[in-house]
Amino acid sequence: MHGVSMVDGFVEITESLAEMIKYVVNEPSVGLFYIQQHTQNAVPNVIGLKNNVVEKSRETNLHTEDLEDSITMVKSMKECGFPVADEMIRDIRTSLAIMSARQPRRGLINSPVSGFQMGKNQLMGTRHLGS
Repeated sequence: MHGVSMVDGFVEITESLAEMIKYVVNEPSVGLFYIQQHTQNAVPNVIGLKNNVVEKSRETNLHTEDLEDSITMVKSMKECGFPVADEMIRDIRTSLAIMSARQPRRGLINSPVSGFQMGKNQLMGTRHLGS
């Protein structure tokens, strides 16, 4: 034949079969090892991303609620804003008229000494401004 005995051929075939079986048997183990390694490396990142998504979702819900409250407030202000503002302007004008009609007590508004004085007379005097 080709210089290879039948026994040598069986031995070579047996060794090749054994090596092939070893690769076939170990291939899934090696594949599972790489899957496990990838999972161990990827899962913390996925959990971190999940936590970020949960946090951003919570923040988005809060911002949405704030915006809904703001829209409600703007609608409320639109409905009754001008009458309230007009009433506030009337109150301010009335207060200004009262303040300009009355003469302030000497030393309460235009004090000759700069700064604040915490005297008993001044505290008593400030109470009587509104009356």
